[in-house]
Amino acid sequence: MTEIFFIAPYEDLSHIARQVSRDLGLDMDIQVARTEEGVQAAFEAKVNKCQVVVSRGVTAWLIQQAGIGLPVVEVPIGGYDILRAYYQAKQYGGPIGIVDVPDVIQGLESLEKILGETFIKYSLKNQGEDIFRGIQKIKDEGAEVVIGKIAMAREARNFGLNSVIITSGKEAVHQALKEAQRVLSVCKQEQHRSEQLNAILNFAYDGIIALDESGCVTVLNPVAEKLSGWKAEDAIGRPVTDVIPKAQCHLLLKSGKPELGEILEIGSTRVVANRVPIKVDGRSVGVVTTFQNIASLQNLEHKVRRMLSDRGHNAKYAFDSILGESEALREAVDMAREYAASQSTVLIHGESGTGKEMFAHAMHLASARRKCPFVAINCAAMPESLLESELFGYVEGAFTGARKAGKPGLFELSHKGTIFLDEIGEMSPRLQARILRVLEEREIMRLGDDRIIPVDVWVIAATHRDLKTMVREQTFRADLYYRINVLTLTAPPLRDRGTDIILLAEIFAREFYGDLKRPVPHFTQEACRELLLYPWPGNIRELRNAIKRLSLRFNCDFIGPNEVRKTLELDPVAEGLPETKSAQKASGEPDHARQSGRSLLSAQLSGLESGLIEKILQETGGNKAEAARRLKVSRTTLWRKLKTC
Repeated sequence: MTEIFFIAPYEDLSHIARQVSRDLGLDMDIQVARTEEGVQAAFEAKVNKCQVVVSRGVTAWLIQQAGIGLPVVEVPIGGYDILRAYYQAKQYGGPIGIVDVPDVIQGLESLEKILGETFIKYSLKNQGEDIFRGIQKIKDEGAEVVIGKIAMAREARNFGLNSVIITSGKEAVHQALKEAQRVLSVCKQEQHRSEQLNAILNFAYDGIIALDESGCVTVLNPVAEKLSGWKAEDAIGRPVTDVIPKAQCHLLLKSGKPELGEILEIGSTRVVANRVPIKVDGRSVGVVTTFQNIASLQNLEHKVRRMLSDRGHNAKYAFDSILGESEALREAVDMAREYAASQSTVLIHGESGTGKEMFAHAMHLASARRKCPFVAINCAAMPESLLESELFGYVEGAFTGARKAGKPGLFELSHKGTIFLDEIGEMSPRLQARILRVLEEREIMRLGDDRIIPVDVWVIAATHRDLKTMVREQTFRADLYYRINVLTLTAPPLRDRGTDIILLAEIFAREFYGDLKRPVPHFTQEACRELLLYPWPGNIRELRNAIKRLSLRFNCDFIGPNEVRKTLELDPVAEGLPETKSAQKASGEPDHARQSGRSLLSAQLSGLESGLIEKILQETGGNKAEAARRLKVSRTTLWRKLKTC
């Protein structure tokens, strides 16, 4: 059924309504029915989801009085309608009488002035007043013709009087249907607001109770029902002192002052309540109270704190974050990209500080699992029992101190995603056996549980230890080694990455000097030489820390070899010595290999020096004297270097 239902008391009105609805492009149902039949039709329309009823005269009034719970729009009787009936009535001759409600009767005054004729009138107090009495009255006063609605015209004929029915024209029907459209729009807006309010009330975390100005309950949402022990249908309309005696919400009707953060008891439950008066024109006409269970608030606070402190299970580093241009690094990155497509178990080898975890992050983000969790754990960072509970989770009562609701393990949290097991070589043999089962069966069991939980996880492991040697020494399980050693990747040490050392040093310098709001200095050729000769046993982590120390200690335009040596805590030597004693000792290379390395280093430094000189000349606008001063060399030395570059 359509949302607008037109009940026409007579056939001609239904034809007019159908024509006007087509003109307006309005889809509506039309039925011819009068008085009690019209009321029955309206009730049936409501059952069929009708939203607005349109009718006329006594039928409209009866529908309104029946209390169907729908808005009823009445087709008005306008001046044109009465005028048409008047000219028809004049054909009968004799005085013209009219019986109708006050609104219609009062509107006749202007028409009487225009026509120069006075009607014999009787004003009904309402549509239900005895029409018989009205017709009798105007007949006694000399009326011979009656104009009116169907009920009045029919009663007039019973008195032997001529009658003309006041019919409604297109103008009146058009006006009624436009009003019905407006009412329908308002109804939908109200329904939307009502549904929105109900959703807020029903799904709010807080208990909500509202009172009217007499202190009776008008709203009681499900949370408030649970806390108070009352059903909403039983509580609504009752004084709040009956429903929640200790709430004292009704007191705000007199004080008119909000009360926030009050602690009170509802039944046996302690809650935090916020009470606010509803004011209209400065007068309190109701009260709204919201409250929360204190125990729930405490649990929520604990959960929020834990969530804020926990590390997010998301990968942070893509392959673009792995900085460097050396061949060794590019080969490792290219291999890692290929591994990301296969999603077979990967074992990353590399010294501490080489960025093994960054490779794991990047492979995850380049894989089909990128939108799923990335969970990382350092197997050397916690004792065996704690590591086991972290990896596999536990159920309530699994051990002393276990959470009441249990806890999912990291394998569960990484389901459909990736888990990165850093320093897997430090894992105990017992845990190695459990990890092996996860890799082979793709299922886990929480501590203290007998239920198997299937998991779909991509495993990436990493170690700085020689697992082959550990297998021979029987400190690492051979079956687990061969299970994780499907794809292998080596994160190259920093000493094998050549000028990547200078690139990373400059990047770190920009970061740390920028944080200190200091100008970023240039590294001289000799400083670069010191950085390249140093073996960097701590790899990128050591380089980063070294540049941070350097930024705190030295605020200058250029970083020379002495600044680098002091930062690295090396023995200071005269500028220009071919190699530091620490570098010689750390290299462990024969003389001919060291000589070959120096040749490569010399070539790399020449390129760096040329780039630095060109950069300074650009900054000084080609002023060689200023460039020599900033480079801390003589003009002759600068001229010679320009000829060799």
